[in-house]
Amino acid sequence: MKPTSTLPGSHIPRRTFLAGVGTTAAGTLLRPLFASAAGASPTRLLIVHRPCGTYPVDFFPQTGDTINFTLPPILQPFTPVKDAMTILNGIYCPRDHGWAGDQHGAGLITMMSGKRPIEIPGTSSGGDPNAKNQQAAGPSFDQMMIKTAASGLGGTSVPSIQSTAYRPSSIGLPNFKVMSYDTAGALFPESRPDTLFGNIFAASMPGLSQADLDRLRLQNKSILDFVSKDLTRLRGLVPKSQLPKLDAHLDGLTTLETKLTAASTAGGGGATCKGPAQATPPAQTGDLTIDEAQHQVIAQNQLAIILAAFQCDLTRVATFSFAHGNSALRFAKIIPGFNDPGGTGHHDLSHVMTATNLHSQIDQWYSQQLVQVLQAMKNTPDGDGTLLDHTLVVYFNECCYGWSHSIENMPLLLFGGKNLKLQTGRHLKFPMRYMNDVWAAIATAMGVPMNTYGDTAFSTGAVSGVFG
Repeated sequence: MKPTSTLPGSHIPRRTFLAGVGTTAAGTLLRPLFASAAGASPTRLLIVHRPCGTYPVDFFPQTGDTINFTLPPILQPFTPVKDAMTILNGIYCPRDHGWAGDQHGAGLITMMSGKRPIEIPGTSSGGDPNAKNQQAAGPSFDQMMIKTAASGLGGTSVPSIQSTAYRPSSIGLPNFKVMSYDTAGALFPESRPDTLFGNIFAASMPGLSQADLDRLRLQNKSILDFVSKDLTRLRGLVPKSQLPKLDAHLDGLTTLETKLTAASTAGGGGATCKGPAQATPPAQTGDLTIDEAQHQVIAQNQLAIILAAFQCDLTRVATFSFAHGNSALRFAKIIPGFNDPGGTGHHDLSHVMTATNLHSQIDQWYSQQLVQVLQAMKNTPDGDGTLLDHTLVVYFNECCYGWSHSIENMPLLLFGGKNLKLQTGRHLKFPMRYMNDVWAAIATAMGVPMNTYGDTAFSTGAVSGVFG
């Protein structure tokens, strides 16, 4: 009989440890520590979208070569993770300008699914170039990869996370609001962080029913209170080398949950969760919309939830959108010193060709939001490296120039992916390749060999040189 392995830093055989953990709710939190102690870690995929195009002169490095280049204004916030970043230059959106239907919607759908959008059954665009009745023709890349066993992305208690920091993205028709589609259709993103947190942990912890979750909320207690006694019992089975990590992680989850419950009481229309008044987001004052008042806080809370879910191995796939392609967020209300006297919404401002400096400021602000979670992932030990090492982060927009909805030279970044041998710290230039070709390369790096993805009319084969 093959001997059972022993946990590093302990004398507890792997089989004994797993038997002791069992299928309890607390065991859900402890199992990733076993994998970490053994130096093993799964691959994760995080896809992040920001809306309304960009100003490419301030996005792509204008001088230097593949390795030696200066980060332009929009990318300067990523300086702390430059060594874990890859800039892809010359990637086209796999769509045609001549298609009917909203072009922000077409851009988001094709960037994720690789195929021309279809009309929602029972509706007709009538050839209207701004029709909002579009949806994906099939599964998006993230959902396809979950269903492909070789990727290692499936099999978790929460198949995937879909979230946003903009309430209007969660309602209405999918069009430019939905990133993820499975075979049944659109997977709308959740805009309420407290609801997202509760749903993830309720779904992931055996024995924690919706009634239990509601009772804990009414009693102002943490979800982790539900498993506190079991955690105390199972502490004795955790390798000593992992105890500091366990304590730090549980403290982090408790702090996050406290922050989210505080946010729910200030959000207006949020869930009924009521918790300690800590880290309360800004109140809605004056003519601020609730999204403008809390856009930054909600974005950080949503990204923190994804990080926690990855760290607990509750899911390995997540999509997050800061806002949709017709975003009405007025950044004069969000960014200090933003010089737009008219207080124009983001989408309308993106159509002002002379406002390139403002376009860059918005994109730079979004870079500042994303880099915070990237740094947190980089500082989170995971297996034989960090959480960022074992996560591929894809960061994109649904168009290049907002005023023309251009499909050429899409602003696209990759982060992390050390375990996939992503060629980081590079500015890679391609003559003309489609996003479908990038997805094919990503799938191949994740153990799913693929030369074409999506519509073959918008596919020229998996790009080379992105992964080693």
